Amino acid sequence: MKLIQSLVASAALLSGLAASSANAYVAFLRTDLTPYAKLESYASLGELAANSNGAIASNITPSIPVTQSMFTDGTYFYKIAANAQGDAGTYNNLFIRYQSLADLCKDTNGETFIMNGYGMYYDDEVMADNLTGRYIRTTRYDANSPVTIGAYVYSSFANLVNNISDYAGGFTNQTVAFDCQFWAWNGKYYRTNVSGPTGASTVTGFNIYNSSEDLYNGVVAETVACTATYAGTMRFMALDSALIPPPSCIADLNNAGIVNGADLGILLGAWGLCP
Repeated sequence: MKLIQSLVASAALLSGLAASSANAYVAFLRTDLTPYAKLESYASLGELAANSNGAIASNITPSIPVTQSMFTDGTYFYKIAANAQGDAGTYNNLFIRYQSLADLCKDTNGETFIMNGYGMYYDDEVMADNLTGRYIRTTRYDANSPVTIGAYVYSSFANLVNNISDYAGGFTNQTVAFDCQFWAWNGKYYRTNVSGPTGASTVTGFNIYNSSEDLYNGVVAETVACTATYAGTMRFMALDSALIPPPSCIADLNNAGIVNGADLGILLGAWGLCP
């Protein structure tokens, strides 16, 4: 076992020294079932949809309850949460901003912002477009509504916190179930399709939209069918792979918290001439 660890660690070190931001790709992340205790990463939406070739991006300690969510604008990472006042009204009223995904997953070095106004219903989402700097917040009629009816657009995080929207509109040409999850990256917007009762639905596919306007108007550029079994309440995110924290142990190539044959398999699978 020590030999395996040494071999894998040496190869990982050499690989890391040769890597650069040019090697980064758009990674798709998902949580596990609630409470959310880990994030798994995939190199494409297709692999996410098939639950193929995933690797643990980070464990989440303490775990995050189903009522809370997370997103990134490419610079910071955010958790949508509640204090006692929010919990008493069954809504989220806090944004907690972290410097990195690692900080979010460890709940360290967070800066808390209290939302101005009523806040957000549990499970309402924020999509942050890292290209335009816009933040889009989904909404429902009320806390018991089974559908998401539309979204507000904000030109900055400060405006999101203070609820100063530039635009508010309803989703047209579509019915968006309450359990549908939203996220954005590099000017593209993503939404899950779900089937089944609210709170116990399953993901059937992933819609891709080329703009926020297409998202509002239900103009789908592509739908990737989901062949994996994902609960509708699971959370999803896209980001530059360079933003994923490196393994705490360099020989732990799949970031699983242990060095074993799976890591050696990754090493041997990449053996050979460099592309």
